[in-house]
Amino acid sequence: MHFRPENIVPFVAWLRHYRIGHLRADFFAGMTVAVVALPQSMAYALIAGLPVQYGLYASIVPAVVGSLWGSSAHLITGPTTAVSLVVFSTLSDLAAPGSSAYLELAFFLALMIGFVQIVMGLARLGNLLNFVSHAVLLGFTAGAAVLIAFKQLPGLLGIPLEKGQPFLVGLFKLLLNVHQTHPATVLLGAVTIATILVFKRLRPRWPGTLLAMILVGLLVHLFDLDRQGVAVVGAIPASLPPFHPPAADSAAHLGRLAPGALAIAILGLVEAVSIAKSIADQTRQRLNVNREFVAQGMANVGAALFSGYPGSGSFTRSAVNFRAGGRTPMSAVVSALAIALVVLTAGPLAAKLPLAALAGVLIVVAYELIRVRDIVRTIRATRSDAAVLAITFLATVLLNIEFAIYIGILLSIGLHLARTSHPRIDSVTPDRPTGKLVPAVPGAICCQMDIVQIDGSIFFGSAAFVIDDLQRRLRQHPDVANLLIRMHHVNTIDASGIHVLEILLEEIQRRGGGLFFAGVHHQVFLALKNSGLLKDAGDTHVHASTGRAIRHAMRENFCADICAACPVFVFEECQALKSADWSIFGPGVQPRFCRLPDAGANAAETQSQETP
Repeated sequence: MHFRPENIVPFVAWLRHYRIGHLRADFFAGMTVAVVALPQSMAYALIAGLPVQYGLYASIVPAVVGSLWGSSAHLITGPTTAVSLVVFSTLSDLAAPGSSAYLELAFFLALMIGFVQIVMGLARLGNLLNFVSHAVLLGFTAGAAVLIAFKQLPGLLGIPLEKGQPFLVGLFKLLLNVHQTHPATVLLGAVTIATILVFKRLRPRWPGTLLAMILVGLLVHLFDLDRQGVAVVGAIPASLPPFHPPAADSAAHLGRLAPGALAIAILGLVEAVSIAKSIADQTRQRLNVNREFVAQGMANVGAALFSGYPGSGSFTRSAVNFRAGGRTPMSAVVSALAIALVVLTAGPLAAKLPLAALAGVLIVVAYELIRVRDIVRTIRATRSDAAVLAITFLATVLLNIEFAIYIGILLSIGLHLARTSHPRIDSVTPDRPTGKLVPAVPGAICCQMDIVQIDGSIFFGSAAFVIDDLQRRLRQHPDVANLLIRMHHVNTIDASGIHVLEILLEEIQRRGGGLFFAGVHHQVFLALKNSGLLKDAGDTHVHASTGRAIRHAMRENFCADICAACPVFVFEECQALKSADWSIFGPGVQPRFCRLPDAGANAAETQSQETP
């Protein structure tokens, strides 16, 4: 086998064609991303219950690894709001937020998530993300936004409250302690929010968030507000992310971390792939979803080894990268290097940064997470989508957030199975003027054959419905001996579906007729053949067109006496068959020997009446 370096180090492929012109575009895009990422990363670390420097660390090594091993030219990996919230929910019951034990668990959790995502990518499970519906994402995101905004209220108001409390309990305690509001803290938070919103409105291309944080930091410094009760971040260590493998004793919590790790792995992959796809649709770039899985997994492993915490693709930073003109994954590398430089040189400046400013940043972020237009459109679309969105939202706000993800996914899958488990089944007949198949009129079905059309797959989820429906039709027409199934819209069939057809075949053969098929897809045909059903029904009973299947059934299984007594005209051939003219099928073709269904019963009744 020929070895290709791209299979191990995929970034070799684009590095071979890298040009100086790309470097200029990537440099400016990367620097722009860094300006946005700096305040975001610190704020997201607070959501996760970590000191702010760990948010910066999580924006350095993971961003480099995710970009180099991924397939997207614009995806920026690092801390995100939703993932940070689930990290806090997963770890807060195991250790005190911000403690050394909490940090070790965060590193170990990132390692677990990385391994799960790498395995999913290597196993090519990218299609599993299709089961996470848009309604689940909208409901979860809206619920996460409410939680994020709520959790920042104590910091914004300057009220000291215990972290990690359920939403309703925390809300009750906040209301009880609202009299402890610190005016200077509230003012700084309000200035932060107002400044960000003004820049977004008047100068959207300017780094409004960073400028707002610089402004309130200067206010704290000029008026010594930190000495007047305003909580501040404190100095950030001026060092690169230290290499720190997760502690071995963290494995003792493996079982309790597993549900959260799987939830974050799925959520992180959904975030990353959704963002990458949305940008790729505009750039016409080809994405490899399974490679993105591996890249996100390696990024989280990198976070675990270099003092970071779990992350994913960031929509904001990736969109900024795209709008700023980034050409290749090198822009993500530039942004990571810029953040590392800031940590080395400007870390002490964070000593005067008020926590209320970060709370204000997160409240703005939370507000922007709620996509009102998409929510309204989804609610109006279908009742099932509205139910999924509402239940996922409520579960996110009121329950453990990692379980809210599972609830939304399972509900989506359940509703999907409910829809697919009831394929549409119709009796059809040819429209004699046009020849097209139309729904059969009650009482106008052929006396010898029913034609049914199945729209949907015949699998374990729909098998019970299909067999009940078709057996009901057979009971309604006890004298009909032949059944033709149109399978033009049956894309898949499994062992349960084959068993359904076996039951039908036994009933049809007991009546002395045959089971015929039309429009069978190749994969369905192979299933019929490999299972032996096709041999039992008749190797020639499968036809590409319905017309050929009808004529085959007439030639092989129709009874002339029954046709002569049948009161309806269903097919073009009916007139000839009622006259016992079987020559329409070719020379020498004769109808099979048969009796009218009630002939035997009538004869027996006559004989019994004549017997003295």
